[in-house]
Amino acid sequence: MRTIDSIRNFISSEICSGNENFIADTDLLIEEGIIDSMGIMLLLDFLEAKYAVHIDGEELLPENFATLAAISGLVEKKTGINGDLGN
Repeated sequence: MRTIDSIRNFISSEICSGNENFIADTDLLIEEGIIDSMGIMLLLDFLEAKYAVHIDGEELLPENFATLAAISGLVEKKTGINGDLGN
């Protein structure tokens, strides 16, 4: 599964409780109310557990969490994964 799809699935099922039909790669997650500050905290826990990465305080910028593409890019940069988790 691609990194971006894994993140999309988590947000849809755990943060939106399955209420979000489809989140596009470029949807503005915070601006469109798809994810809030509590959702960001849940997402951080997920990213750190699933990808064994630590998101530093200076990386907690709105632009890093604005879209699925931005979040996926941050994870891929920190892990060296190039989009495909292989599972």
